[in-house]
Amino acid sequence: MRLCPALLAVCMVAGCSSPESYTPLPTAYPRVNTYADSTASAALPGLCFDINAEAGTSRPRHNWLNIAYPRYGATIYVTARQISSPDSLAAAIDARIERMALNLGERKAEMTEFDNAHGFRCRLLVCPDGAPVPVQFLAFDRKGSLLSGTAVLHGSSEPADSVFPIVESLGKDAAAILNSLR
Repeated sequence: MRLCPALLAVCMVAGCSSPESYTPLPTAYPRVNTYADSTASAALPGLCFDINAEAGTSRPRHNWLNIAYPRYGATIYVTARQISSPDSLAAAIDARIERMALNLGERKAEMTEFDNAHGFRCRLLVCPDGAPVPVQFLAFDRKGSLLSGTAVLHGSSEPADSVFPIVESLGKDAAAILNSLR
């Protein structure tokens, strides 16, 4: 079958688009391969808690634990302290709460406060809008144990929708640390 030259010309023109009609697609971000929900036990002086079993760990000091997430380009820095007097504990808690607020800056965060099954008062802040420090937590008990942690993204934290799955995963792992703290 032979096409008419005029019909062929119409088909060719209809198939072409001009730059004025070009509409770019929104930027797509790669999907994050999240870590499994498996846990392993970790300890700092006087405290035990569960961390993600697939994350790497290092101990730069005896009361510090760094939990590395290479796939995310993130680390959760955890510190434990034993404080003997109630006044000193209250001052340390106030200082940590102030530091958490300074890390947050003008950004909004979702805050969760609860008591875990082992008598620790816990506070978890998750900032889903692309903050460089998107997850922070604090826990203490009446015996003077104080645990604090900060998740840091080592790369760009913008745009927020590209890092949201990472922040969500780090927030879940921080909640697991707090819930298992004993």
